[in-house]
Amino acid sequence: MHILFVFCDGMGLGADDALISSADSAREITNPFFVAPMPTLRAWFGKIPTRADGALVGKDSLLVPTDANLGVAGLPQSGTGQTTIFTGVNAPAAIGEHYGPYPNEALREILKRDSIFLRLENLGFHTAFANAYPPFFFERLKIGKARRTATLQAALAAKIKIRDIDDLARGEAVSGLSMDNRYWIENGAPVPLITPFIAGQNMMRLAQQFDFTAFEYAPTDMVGHKDKRADVLAVLNEIDECWGGIVSQMDLDNDLLIITSDHGNVEDWSVKGHTRNPVPTILVGARRAEAAEKIRALNDLAPTIVELLRGSRR
Repeated sequence: MHILFVFCDGMGLGADDALISSADSAREITNPFFVAPMPTLRAWFGKIPTRADGALVGKDSLLVPTDANLGVAGLPQSGTGQTTIFTGVNAPAAIGEHYGPYPNEALREILKRDSIFLRLENLGFHTAFANAYPPFFFERLKIGKARRTATLQAALAAKIKIRDIDDLARGEAVSGLSMDNRYWIENGAPVPLITPFIAGQNMMRLAQQFDFTAFEYAPTDMVGHKDKRADVLAVLNEIDECWGGIVSQMDLDNDLLIITSDHGNVEDWSVKGHTRNPVPTILVGARRAEAAEKIRALNDLAPTIVELLRGSRR
């Protein structure tokens, strides 16, 4: 079994704006998922999922609304949300608050101890982190100056390979900033210009070489903090096209795609900040129903993944 875990920062389940016409309705559309085409997402569920739907079932897919608040007051943040996702520890409850965007010392200790990458490697599974990082990042990493998300901290805890410009050029990594590699090319990197669809195919091919592979996508949260609706739609189109590339490469009997987030944000463009909306956990492919039964909150994700992989050995 191969699990590809695609983490999209700041992507919650928004309002049901299906019946609103931007031309004649008195209420403005707040959920940009109803403005972006989103053909892959619509194909999975026959509609745009919203916070009013509850669980959804598609032909090869399931969606489980997932609690990102974790019993702690205030707006969920990336540091604690990602730590929870990649360890199974309720991080905001552990430190007494939602905290972020980058993990503090207490969260770093949780990540070092309970990283899902580390746990799986210790169980004999092979894991990968699909993101590519530019040369300046490795220079800053050596001197302790690189900014490390909780996702990256979880990968570093297991000492797995951090992919670079050469991996990206070979199609063995994906850019977490612009999936078409445009950002890299504009800064002089010798990498090919590709489509998000091809990026998704590359990601799934990489995942099929490992038991567990994770990819972190930050632009969904980045554009959610700004008041530029064209940028929001561009990011939603990019990630949906990538999802299409992933499923085009999947063996649905042996591969499982898991998509989730740490908190809401991009699903409501009437505000420039995080929300307390549930986040979607989308499951496509092998053993999706078994996984869906176990997931209700962010701290359920890591133990569910470990259990699925251990079960695949039996």
